[in-house]
Amino acid sequence: MLIATWIMEWDWLNDQLRHLLNPLYYTPMGEFMRTSTWAWPTFESLHFIGMSLLIGTIGIFDLRLLGFARAVPIGALHRLIPVGICGFLINISTGICFICATPDQYLFNAAFRWKVLFIMTAGLNVLFFYTSVFRRLEAISENTPPPLAARIVGGVSLGAWIGVMSAGRLLTFFRP
Repeated sequence: MLIATWIMEWDWLNDQLRHLLNPLYYTPMGEFMRTSTWAWPTFESLHFIGMSLLIGTIGIFDLRLLGFARAVPIGALHRLIPVGICGFLINISTGICFICATPDQYLFNAAFRWKVLFIMTAGLNVLFFYTSVFRRLEAISENTPPPLAARIVGGVSLGAWIGVMSAGRLLTFFRP
């Protein structure tokens, strides 16, 4: 009985999402993405470049937080974080364009919902990192193992971004 109630509430949520977000389909960007021969592949390429920038910088920083490459100063790797943020902004921009083109393919897809959950986890992890852990990291010297909190943050971040990439790849295999 409880599961049936939960499923009914989920259907209600889907109806509300469809009502609120289907107008995205009729935006000029949605029309452009659906009708242009080169829009989708170009934006896919940009999306992959953005993910490469993001994972290339954030991933190596997370590995350093986990204790790898201790000879590399954390501050030096931290200076690369803006490159990762740039990659994230590229991904958000192109992702919104994909959603405008085919909102039903994404918004009602279990893999997309997992992807959003992993992105939210990564975002909360970053918030925790900069409010609680980062100041302690600035004080440690080279070859010093990071504190436990930093290693946990690095592991959660790495896991969340791997989850984002995996769920993104699975989008084409799950249909709403």
